[in-house]
Amino acid sequence: MRGQRGDRTGTVGASARGRGGVLAVALAIGLLGACSSDDDGGSAADGPLQPASSTTTPTVPSVPAPSAAGSGTIVVGGIAHEFAVDACRLEPDPDEPAQARALLRVEGSGQSSRGDAFTVELTRFATTIEDTTTFTDTITFDDGARILQALRYEVAGEVNDPRDPAATSPLLRPRADGVSGAGLASAPGEGANAEGVIGLAVDATC
Repeated sequence: MRGQRGDRTGTVGASARGRGGVLAVALAIGLLGACSSDDDGGSAADGPLQPASSTTTPTVPSVPAPSAAGSGTIVVGGIAHEFAVDACRLEPDPDEPAQARALLRVEGSGQSSRGDAFTVELTRFATTIEDTTTFTDTITFDDGARILQALRYEVAGEVNDPRDPAATSPLLRPRADGVSGAGLASAPGEGANAEGVIGLAVDATC
């Protein structure tokens, strides 16, 4: 009888060890499946992992502090570039017709920290048709690889900006010895939904 119990005990132990081995294999397979699921980027229920969006809302930078006479600073997407003022007229050009003429024009040129040459142009242009005058302000930055332009116009006291519908004031702010301004810019002719809209801010002293 003792021998029989011993045999039965041995058989039960072997059976338990067999079940334990099967359980260990099942657990190992489950762990491998979980690791494989993680490597695939998530389960089907969770859906595939999406890359983080790099899209950001463009913002208008602050106007830089006034520069010394004959110089200026333009901020393009948060990066400031100094430039020399090559031409400056803060009054209407008498040689242009009153119905279509620049009320102010500033031109400048400089070189970025990478050595890229660029130009800056600030204009306020007035056009009159019958009794209605439209004032158009522009800030244009051209570095050879791209042209960025901020534009805002005013008709009968109402300000419009194709890239910034919330704008309510003129783009440029003239003063006795210079002009400053800030707005959203992209390639000329593009609107608020254009790709690559970027903030521009400038100050120039004549």
